[in-house]
Amino acid sequence: MGSSSSTSRGNDSDYPASRRRRADDRRGSNSAPPGPSSRPTAPRPPASAAASTPGRVRPTPRPNPSVPPASAGGGGSSSPSPSGVAALNRPGAYSISRDGAGPTQVFRVQIPAGVVPGQEFQVVAGTRTVRVRCPAGSRGGHYLQITVPPDPVVRAAERGMAALTCAVPGNEGGGAVAMSASVVAANERASRDGGGSGGQGGQQPQQQQQPQTYMVTVPAGISPGMQFAVEVEGQRMMVTCPASVQAGMNLRILPPTPTQSTTPNLPSSVGTSVDRPPEEQRSTLPPASPPMMQMFEVVVPPGVRPNQSFSLLANGQRVLVDCPPNVRPGMKVRFQLPVPNDKKENVPPVQLEYESVKDGWARTIRVTDMKFQWVRMNEDGEIDLKSVSRFDAEHSAYTRRLTFLEGNDPRMRTGTLDFGSANESSVDSSVKRDGRDIVGYSEIAAAHQRGSYDEKVAWFQEICRERLRVKWSDGHMRILIRRRHLLHDSMESVMSLSRTDLTKTWRFEFMGEKGVDAGGLAREWFQLVTEEIFNPDMGLWLPSASNQMAMRINPASEISCPEDHLIYFRFLGRVMGKALFDGQLVAGHMVRHLYKHILGWPVMFDDLEIPDEEYYKSLKQLLDLDNIEDMCLDFTFTESALGENRVVELMEGGESVDVTNDNLPEFMEANLKYHMMDRVKPQLLELLLGFFDVIPEPLLTIFDFQELELLMCGVPEIDIDDWMKNTLYKGEFEGSGANAKTCRWFWEVVRYEFDQETRARLLQFVTGTSGVPARGFSVLQGNDGSIKRFCINGIRKEHSLYPRSHTCFNRLDLPVYSNKDELREKLKVAVATSATGFDIE
Repeated sequence: MGSSSSTSRGNDSDYPASRRRRADDRRGSNSAPPGPSSRPTAPRPPASAAASTPGRVRPTPRPNPSVPPASAGGGGSSSPSPSGVAALNRPGAYSISRDGAGPTQVFRVQIPAGVVPGQEFQVVAGTRTVRVRCPAGSRGGHYLQITVPPDPVVRAAERGMAALTCAVPGNEGGGAVAMSASVVAANERASRDGGGSGGQGGQQPQQQQQPQTYMVTVPAGISPGMQFAVEVEGQRMMVTCPASVQAGMNLRILPPTPTQSTTPNLPSSVGTSVDRPPEEQRSTLPPASPPMMQMFEVVVPPGVRPNQSFSLLANGQRVLVDCPPNVRPGMKVRFQLPVPNDKKENVPPVQLEYESVKDGWARTIRVTDMKFQWVRMNEDGEIDLKSVSRFDAEHSAYTRRLTFLEGNDPRMRTGTLDFGSANESSVDSSVKRDGRDIVGYSEIAAAHQRGSYDEKVAWFQEICRERLRVKWSDGHMRILIRRRHLLHDSMESVMSLSRTDLTKTWRFEFMGEKGVDAGGLAREWFQLVTEEIFNPDMGLWLPSASNQMAMRINPASEISCPEDHLIYFRFLGRVMGKALFDGQLVAGHMVRHLYKHILGWPVMFDDLEIPDEEYYKSLKQLLDLDNIEDMCLDFTFTESALGENRVVELMEGGESVDVTNDNLPEFMEANLKYHMMDRVKPQLLELLLGFFDVIPEPLLTIFDFQELELLMCGVPEIDIDDWMKNTLYKGEFEGSGANAKTCRWFWEVVRYEFDQETRARLLQFVTGTSGVPARGFSVLQGNDGSIKRFCINGIRKEHSLYPRSHTCFNRLDLPVYSNKDELREKLKVAVATSATGFDIE
């Protein structure tokens, strides 16, 4: 029916090696990869606390020959010795763990001049730089004898990147290989048993919190009953070859759970590595414990039949209850819900006072299995449980359904992606580890009801830090990157990691550069990597047709990167998930429906407008035609890539199916599904799989898609003066402009009463994204790529009581209000409801 164009960098005959070099060379760094004449300094591994004891003042400053000297001062690093930390001279991801079996080392150091008791100073002790706190009774010039624990053992992952597994036979390519027969059988067994990796209706299994399994190959010469040694994640163990397993066959093993660190508590005079663990932050979270259950009793409302669902508010949460058999309206039923153990967490629900609410989607909790489910609200504000047999452009909504499956490599699971009715999807309401809740429903429900975005973000980040992150003492990751080969080295490193590794603390080092990662290098890495991969020149992402600040997946990414475009999307998903987990930011804003896909939010027909407003309008016009057959349409879509047109069938045999008034709903539905998912399904699948390799989906249920964009990209610092300077005025305000009373009130509310978050939400409401161009509002672009400045269009209140937005034109329709209070309240409601799926009248 219509067409859209997709651009790409073009084909490279020598892809991928030369293409990666060109992508990395664009960075223009002078840091050459290490060679025989340019060997990088070994990174300083973290040391656990090293005891230091006060020493006596010596009459002469000569060190004792029996004690190795340690130099005090600036803290450079020395070359590692054969018995010390292994030299890290290749880019990659390294697992850092401590070997407590080695001998400790004793050093003697002189306290630098000017140091007073309690003050810290740096010393070089062998191959490490450590910090020592001057003990009481000592001062500059005194000698101390310090004890340094065994050197950490740096273990490099012996395997390279984990290969992607294609779950659908015949769709291999782009870096994904066919699923092996043994893995196919394992997934089939899991499906029959009703368990395994899969999640139904968008459910996120908590595999990343379960014990990690590994695939090993039985060595030659081993027969059933014999033992052989394997090393997994730096842990050496013996495995007994099972019966019916022969040498050369693959065997899946479950390593024992690592024991807790037994490092003793050392005295206050300690030395710690410059590359030290993250500073402890005081946790406000109560310890995870089984939730308390509360009994609720409710009268079955009129009109409800046995086995029919009805909704109610219980403990501030909207709950979906199934009417039991043999129960009639007017009778009482009871059910239980978990409630917070900490009464302070029993936050009252937030109530938005809309004048009228109609036809939106809300998330509720299903009492039968304690899963979150989407339900549609009718014009009376009640849950509409009627099934819609045919597509309705006003009311129908769909959510992605992600099902997880085992992959060929245990580090990289796979899955399938589907697009189904929103009211049939569900997601877990708790996060589990080893079969028990580590974040329960009651905690997530309480977080749902927090009124402030900042409060929800603080809760989410504290959960990730205190409950989900692997303890430093249990290991962390060191990632070495060459700046000139930033993207290649980063992808090789991240794609070699297991899901457990993704929740460890990462420390970065740019090879050949001095610098200890205390947070700044990590911020720089996330910024540079996401800038590079969102760059349209890569051919993976394209600017949205309606907003150049919002990026969409390039449907033709396979042409640009034929051998590994799916690997890049899996890599980006992991990077985005890790950034969210660590409280870092990414450099690319995405189109709205991609944030909805991450959250599992309902996608509706109006979501077509932002990525392709022209095509959206052409489809809507069909609804008003009396005789669609005159348009000579069929169930196909024509798209262009690299100057070549390709006809895509929207259904099997669609080229021979004419569009009529009778099958128009099916035609509209097929277009929505194709443009919102099917067009980029392989890329989107890997992006989501990578993201959920890090983040448990239940934690995301507290955010809407606007909040998720702010959380991932940051709340922008908006220059109000620049915004006002580059705003156009039309309609009722065309003559008076910014001097009109309503416009003056608007800018006063935005400047003095809205915080940065609310301003960003207003910007999302009008332009479709919170992103502000680097050169300011003067270069804000519209749907055709031309400059479309922010516009306030004055309308009469009889046309609309509430402000309306037109994201394709960056235009706000603002009614002429009689007072500032009315403007403030109506504007707040319009901005708030833009993320809920509700319309307002």
